[in-house]
Amino acid sequence: MLSAEDRLAIMDLSARYCHATDSHNAEAWADTFTTEGAIEGPQGTSQGRDALIQFAQGVNSGMPTVRHHVSNLVISGDGDSATMSSYLNLINTEGNTTVFTATYEDQLARVGGEWKFAHRKIVI
Repeated sequence: MLSAEDRLAIMDLSARYCHATDSHNAEAWADTFTTEGAIEGPQGTSQGRDALIQFAQGVNSGMPTVRHHVSNLVISGDGDSATMSSYLNLINTEGNTTVFTATYEDQLARVGGEWKFAHRKIVI
């Protein structure tokens, strides 16, 4: 069973992911993943740090005025691995409109004492 500290660290990971992508910081965004971490979505899968940075740069250039809002986190796990599911609302700050809603299905790993995404799947 995960400790309260682990749960808070995982919640912080989710927030850092959103802040990094919304501030167009592809390297900080890639830092939320393990070295061989992957993101999977309708456009395919990007795996490994270089591919993640390239993915983030492409996504950020196409959505300069959006904010990621994540809620309803359900976290479970034990030891150095965990899973998390959550809701995503992608909001365009110009006009305050919803771009889309989705869910995240995550596999997480503790690496060097820090929680990271090992695999993040976006389900629209």
